[in-house]
Amino acid sequence: MVTYLGERNIAMWSCDLDSFDFKANKADKIVNTVMTKLDKQGKGIILMHDFQKHTAEALPELMKRLKAGGYKVVQVKAKTPVQTLAKYDEEVIKSVKLPTVNTRPLSSVVQTISE
Repeated sequence: MVTYLGERNIAMWSCDLDSFDFKANKADKIVNTVMTKLDKQGKGIILMHDFQKHTAEALPELMKRLKAGGYKVVQVKAKTPVQTLAKYDEEVIKSVKLPTVNTRPLSSVVQTISE
C-alpha cells in the first residue's frame, strides 16, 4: 500500500497519540487525556473522531489549552485532488447497490461549531 500510494503521489501519515474519544462519556475526559499525553510527548498528531458528540463538546476547551500550551494546530490539505483510476471505478460501480441517494438532510447529522 505504501508503494502504491507513493507511486500515485498520495501523502500518508499516522497518529502519534489516540484521544480515545470513542470511549469517553464526558468532554473534559477527552481534554484531559489529550493534554496528559501531549505534555508527556511534547508534540504529536492526535487521533479524534469527528462523529462523537463529546469530541465536538471538547474541542473549544481543547483548542484553548493547546493554544495556551504553545501548540500549533494545522490543517492538512491536498495540493491537488486525487484522481480516481477508471479500472477501480468500474469495479466499485459493479459492487454498489444503486441508488445511494439519501433524503436525510445533512443538518440532521452534522452540526457546525465555532470557537
